Amino acid sequence: MDKRRYTKNGEWVAPEGDHWRVGLAASVAADLGDVTFVELPLVGRVVAAGEAAGAIEAVKAAMDYYCPLEGTVVAVNDRLTASPQLINTSPEGDGWLFALGDVDPRSWEGLMDAASWQAWEAGR
Repeated sequence: MDKRRYTKNGEWVAPEGDHWRVGLAASVAADLGDVTFVELPLVGRVVAAGEAAGAIEAVKAAMDYYCPLEGTVVAVNDRLTASPQLINTSPEGDGWLFALGDVDPRSWEGLMDAASWQAWEAGR
């Protein structure tokens, strides 16, 4: 069972032990084209839901990505520094962006589940 929840911008968040892992939906990564650079947030940074957490540059576009939940950045995917293309090859796996701690689990319930995300995305 997929435990990811999605924002309308296409960020996903999934519980992982006492942390919440954040990344981009596969369709958003595909729309970007080949990713060439990822700016990751600083560990220890407190971020609000909806706040820009970092940026991604790609051949086709550049974009900010946003934090889906309020919390504290407890880890970043350092592999993206040397291999930003992981966002293209495994956006919902090895291409995750960062992890949050200190999250109110109830805030997660307001995000879209996978079926709702796919329906919303198909309608835009």
